Amino acid sequence: MTDRRRDIQGLRAVAILLVVLYHGGFHVRGGFSGVDVFFAISGFVITGTLLRELARTGTISLRMFYARRVRRLLPALALMVAFVALVGILATPIAALGITSRTGVFASIFGANFYLSHLGTGYFDTSSSLDPLLHTWTLGVEEQFYVVFPTLLLVSWLVGRRIGTRWARPTAIAAIAAVSLASAVLALAFWRHTIGGANAVQYGFYLSPARAWEFGAGALVALCAPLAARVPRALALVLGVAGAIAIGLGAGMLTSLNASPVRLALPVLGSCALLAAGTANDRGVSRLLGLGPLAWLGDLSYSWYLWHWPLIVFAKALWPQAGAAAPVAAALSLLPAWASYRWVEQPIRRRRDMVELRAVVLACACVAIGVAGSGVLLVSGHALHRTAAIRSWDRSQMPHADETRHCDTTAPFGERPGLRCTWAVAHPKGDVVLIGDSNAGHFAEPVIDAANGLGYDATVATFGGCPYIDLIVRPLGGNGPCRRFYVVSTSTLRRMHPALVVVAARGDQYVYSYGIGKPGDPLSRDTPTRVRLWHEGIASTLRALAGIPVVLVAPIPLLPVPSGECAVLRILTTSCAGTESRAAVDRELGPVVRAERTAVAQVPHTTFADFEDALCTSSRCSSTRGHVVMYRNDSHLSVDGALTLTSRFRALIAGAVRR
Repeated sequence: MTDRRRDIQGLRAVAILLVVLYHGGFHVRGGFSGVDVFFAISGFVITGTLLRELARTGTISLRMFYARRVRRLLPALALMVAFVALVGILATPIAALGITSRTGVFASIFGANFYLSHLGTGYFDTSSSLDPLLHTWTLGVEEQFYVVFPTLLLVSWLVGRRIGTRWARPTAIAAIAAVSLASAVLALAFWRHTIGGANAVQYGFYLSPARAWEFGAGALVALCAPLAARVPRALALVLGVAGAIAIGLGAGMLTSLNASPVRLALPVLGSCALLAAGTANDRGVSRLLGLGPLAWLGDLSYSWYLWHWPLIVFAKALWPQAGAAAPVAAALSLLPAWASYRWVEQPIRRRRDMVELRAVVLACACVAIGVAGSGVLLVSGHALHRTAAIRSWDRSQMPHADETRHCDTTAPFGERPGLRCTWAVAHPKGDVVLIGDSNAGHFAEPVIDAANGLGYDATVATFGGCPYIDLIVRPLGGNGPCRRFYVVSTSTLRRMHPALVVVAARGDQYVYSYGIGKPGDPLSRDTPTRVRLWHEGIASTLRALAGIPVVLVAPIPLLPVPSGECAVLRILTTSCAGTESRAAVDRELGPVVRAERTAVAQVPHTTFADFEDALCTSSRCSSTRGHVVMYRNDSHLSVDGALTLTSRFRALIAGAVRR
């Protein structure tokens, strides 16, 4: 093996292209497997380098090894983290300010994977994708591999050599194979939740002990290089084609849901096959990988990996409605990647005098730059959260009263212990009950304030994802707890006979997305039939409460709310709003609203409330009103937004009770 093989650079190019295409939204659904290709390459290259040193000197200089790693990795990383910290003060998604600053600190000391593994969110979760330093978890895994592997190789090699010179390599192979096997078993145990508890999958994804088998696979190919070099040319050509197919299948077939260690073995083994084929000869796929453009991209692969993800995150946060933001940013990130490679990475790597003490100084300086920059981001974030605009956004993310009082449960109304879900007044005139799914829950504050202000106790009983309606709705609820919630709650309400019942549900979501049917009947997925069934279910529910005044609240406009995905700058300038034309809202909600309004007109003592006029102008609906963030997400009001409806609920309650 030579110090630099063009086919390996080409394989690095394939790996980075897979990752960038995946992150850039180019529909390469298994593109994240490019990271696994990188891990196998690293195992192969590092092992080859160390083996050449062993052959030349009989030992491994750990000080020189780590000096090379410092020069290779830390300066470019420090530059990127500092950039993210400073530009991120305004460009980071508002929901990720704190996480980004803390990730930056851990990334600077190559521990981002440990920090991210304990957050309780996975790599593929939306909340994780807002962190512009999420990708630094791989650097943590790789550096942790470097801490352990050279010593393992050296010790096993020396032990084998003491037995006999020809046993040095076999002993090293056995040791690394054993560690790799143990790592693979650990990864499977995490994936199957055999160990690790609630965070098992995150541990298996992020932690280096569960990833070591991927480096080990590449290392074993390097250790077996003398055998690979003797592979016949025809077999090497077949091996190269098989490796390319395996990587391609991984990129096309893997998804966030099926990325088990067994399936991830496909791109890892494909990489190993290509590395072995290139060791045997430079023909076939190996020659294609060594072509100029691919080799050039391979040279830039580390820099491009560092820069592509933060620029994608910043672009999406600054232009949340622009579908082209991610792919354009992915392509443009090649420019800072090339600049970093040209003026930071290469000059420092070529400094032969930067060894031992100077490397320690360089390492300390790089860590200090990253930590200091992340500290600036953290302090700036705290200061920004004192501004009026961001305070309003913070309030928009507050849970509603039904959540804070734990009133959103599967237990039916009447079977909920204690009085925590009743807001009482002295000498009440009666009780106003708010019941339904989470779209009833987001009206909790104005209903409670209005009812208490009129002298009524207010009680809240919600069950997220379960509409209070005389129907079967799947996939949420079905015949189980959701149906029981409706039946038992109805019986309790009839026995209790409150002064008023307020009912609300996200009717359009159930009608357009779920199967709906009457109890005992098959479920329908035909939209006109579901609209008719929704009307009949509402009417049946209202008749079941005959004699009790009821207010039925229509679903609010559904808006494309970017919310926490918006950059701090857009929050500060109040330009982070989800908007929709009034005509589009009416088309979306019209069939359900008409069905509900017609059902209310058929049953006495019931009132229909539609707040679209309160939330929209004559032409558009918006998730913000001045500095007030009205929506918590695309289908729920914020607490501040809901409270703007208090006077309307006061009039509704007073009118309904009087009638």
